[in-house]
Amino acid sequence: MNTYYNPDPYGNPNTQNSGSNPQYNNSNPQNQGANPQNPNGYQPYQGGYPPYQNGYQPYQNGGAPHYSGNPQYPPYQNGYQPYQQNGGAPYYNGNPQYPGGNPQNYYSSNLYYQMKAKEERRQIRKVGNMMGLCVIAFIVVQLVSSFFLMVSDTLYDLYMSSSVFQNSFGIIFVELLAVAVPFGIMALANKKNYETPLIPNKRLKFSSLCLWVGFGMLCCIAADYIVAVMMTVSESLGYELTQGETPDPENAFACIISALATAIVPAVCEEFAMRCCSLGLLKKYGKAVGVVGVSLVFGLLHGNLIQFVFATLVGLILGFVTVKTDSIIPAVLIHGFNNGMSVLSLIVEYCFGSEISDYSGTAVFVFWIVVGIACTVILAVKHRLSFKLDKPETYPFANTTAKKIGAFISSPVLIVSSLYLIFSVLLSIQKV
Repeated sequence: MNTYYNPDPYGNPNTQNSGSNPQYNNSNPQNQGANPQNPNGYQPYQGGYPPYQNGYQPYQNGGAPHYSGNPQYPPYQNGYQPYQQNGGAPYYNGNPQYPGGNPQNYYSSNLYYQMKAKEERRQIRKVGNMMGLCVIAFIVVQLVSSFFLMVSDTLYDLYMSSSVFQNSFGIIFVELLAVAVPFGIMALANKKNYETPLIPNKRLKFSSLCLWVGFGMLCCIAADYIVAVMMTVSESLGYELTQGETPDPENAFACIISALATAIVPAVCEEFAMRCCSLGLLKKYGKAVGVVGVSLVFGLLHGNLIQFVFATLVGLILGFVTVKTDSIIPAVLIHGFNNGMSVLSLIVEYCFGSEISDYSGTAVFVFWIVVGIACTVILAVKHRLSFKLDKPETYPFANTTAKKIGAFISSPVLIVSSLYLIFSVLLSIQKV
């Protein structure tokens, strides 16, 4: 019968180890000469620990084993021990940053990362709900102001016949009260959630500013052609897509108000609401998410199918330029010049007649195409037009860009606000 090491130096030999456990058997070749202090190959067995080979030593720091003496296993501080059970994701025990800080309570790291991704989508929907509330406020302000126009025949007739009154009404009740104020309140309520300045204000060289404005105008013209094709297809199917019209200016003062209401004020108010307040809040979840999400909201504000498609496409352009330049100035100028093209013809027609107006409109159109192509080529040669999607997070179950955009557009309040667009689209489609 073989003799085994007695774990209790003051007690009797452990009869459970007598001749029954080959792990501690003197004849076991793995135990021969393992300890120079035990020529018979006996290995110390203390405190209930099994034999540790190659210098491994139990170390209870924070409840996690700590191994020393083997270069293959570096020391782990604070009781952290890598746990590679679920897809290679590290699992830390005793770290308050991770759930399950209790050494006695091991949670699955997969569950943690799933909850982290779910929380991010919840935060994105929260932003979408806030923007949806702003769209609803936009609708409510217009409905209330329109109600006061409808109850008064005098005001309604004045609105339909006077460009000064109609444009002034649009500046006050649409751009200021319905657009700038709700989104400004949203930004004020979430000022701690902005990771960058509310108004992108990076200084640009004049040459760089001109290049981006020319590129943006070329893209706006391309979007205009897309809408024109869509209208042609609709008419070929027997339906006409309509949009609101503004009376022609009747005097010089009306020309100034028309320019303010069509080009200048919308460029400032809408870019403040979209590319400052909204994009700055949403792009923390990814630049692509911010650009796409805000462009959809921008389209919702325009209320009919033609302007929704055009505004959404232009919103993508303006968001892209803002992200690339980190400045709001190019977007404001592009927005203003694009809107100004439509009002310029009205002003020239009032001043010089319809024939000159047609020539001037064509000349401006050709000018922006030529300049825009040149600017686009220069930016492309300088490799400044690339737009790489945000690198996906490295942790398991991380949300992709598509999932983040899906979370945004599935925001309940945003969905409710989009019903207004559907209703407006149905009203704007007429049988030819």
